[in-house]
Amino acid sequence: MTALVHARCEQAWPEAGGVKVFTLRAGAEQWGLQPPAPGGHIAIEYPDIRGIAQQRFYSVVRKSAPDLFEIAVKRTGNQGVSDSLHATLTEGAILPIRYASGHITVAAIAHRQSVLMLAGGIGLTLPIALIRELGKLDDAGQPVPNVHLYLCSTTIGDVPFLHELLALDLRSSWFKVRIFVTRDEISSRAPHFVQGRPTEQDLRGFGSPDAVVICGGHSFASTLQQTVKRIHPAAEILVESFTPPAAKAEPIVLDGKLATGGRLLIPSLDRAISVNTHKSILDQLEENQISIKSQCRSGICGSCRIKILAGGCRREIDFALSDADRSSGYALACCTYPAQEELTISL
Repeated sequence: MTALVHARCEQAWPEAGGVKVFTLRAGAEQWGLQPPAPGGHIAIEYPDIRGIAQQRFYSVVRKSAPDLFEIAVKRTGNQGVSDSLHATLTEGAILPIRYASGHITVAAIAHRQSVLMLAGGIGLTLPIALIRELGKLDDAGQPVPNVHLYLCSTTIGDVPFLHELLALDLRSSWFKVRIFVTRDEISSRAPHFVQGRPTEQDLRGFGSPDAVVICGGHSFASTLQQTVKRIHPAAEILVESFTPPAAKAEPIVLDGKLATGGRLLIPSLDRAISVNTHKSILDQLEENQISIKSQCRSGICGSCRIKILAGGCRREIDFALSDADRSSGYALACCTYPAQEELTISL
C-alpha cells in the first residue's frame, strides 16, 4: 500500500508513566489488505520536535470498532516523533499513517497452552493488546492459554494500565502479572511487585511455555531472546522492538589500530561513500541518498537486507535472519556497522 491513510484523532487522555493514549478513526476502505489489529502496529508519518518528518511505529493496543483503534505514546524527552505526538496531537487532528502491519496478534497465541510475556517499559503495549483480546475470548467462553506477564519498570508509578493488569490478575484464573521494579523499594507484602530485574530462576519458574512474547527496546529484546532460547529451547519466541540498536560509543580497534571510519563500496551502483563506524549502514546509506527498503529500523522486519561481499562489519543482534542467512553473508543494514577501512556490500 502506497497511499496514506488519514486517521482522525477522536480522543486523547493521559496514562501513567508519561504515556498518552490516542483513539483514532479511519474507515476500513482506506486500509487495503491489512487493517490495524490489536498487537499489530501502524507506521505513522509525523514531524519530530524539530519539524523533520519521520516514520515511526506504534502498537495498536485496542480495537473497539472496525474503524476505531487506540495507540499509546510515551513522552521520552529525546525530541523525537513520540514527544511531538504527545505535545501536538489533539482531538480532531488528522494523523497520516503509511500502513498497518505486524504478525504478533491474538491468533498467534490463542491456541497455545501456556504463554510467557516479557515487556520492558512502553514495550507493554504489545502484551496489553494481546491480553485484552484473550480476555474477550475468555468472556465468550472460549479456551485461552495460561499467561504470565513479567513487566520491567523503573518505578511503580511509571507502569501504564497498572490497575487494569492487577484487576485482571485478581479476577481471572488464566492471567498472572509480576512487575519487576529497579528503583522503588518494594514491600514484601506486595505480591505482584519484585525488586530488581527478572533472573534466570524467574524465567525457569514459569515451567515450559509453548510461546514467549518479548517486547521492549533492542537491548532488552535481544538479551532476553538469547536467554529464553537457552532456557526454553522448545518455545516459539515472538519478538517486537521499535528501537534501533544503540550506537557504540567505544572505539573499534582493528589490527592494533583505531578504526573511526572508511569507505563503503556498492559495486552495483558504482558508488563509494565515506562512512563512520559508529553509525549503522542504513543511516549512512540514507544520509547519502542511496535508496534502500526499510521499515522497522530495529531488526524485526528484514526489509533492509544486504549482503556483505568483502571487508568486516560489526553486527548487532537482529530478529529476522536465520543462522543460514548470516553464514551466507546476509545482514540487516539497520543492525550492521562498518568495521574496516573498506566494506563492500550488495543491496
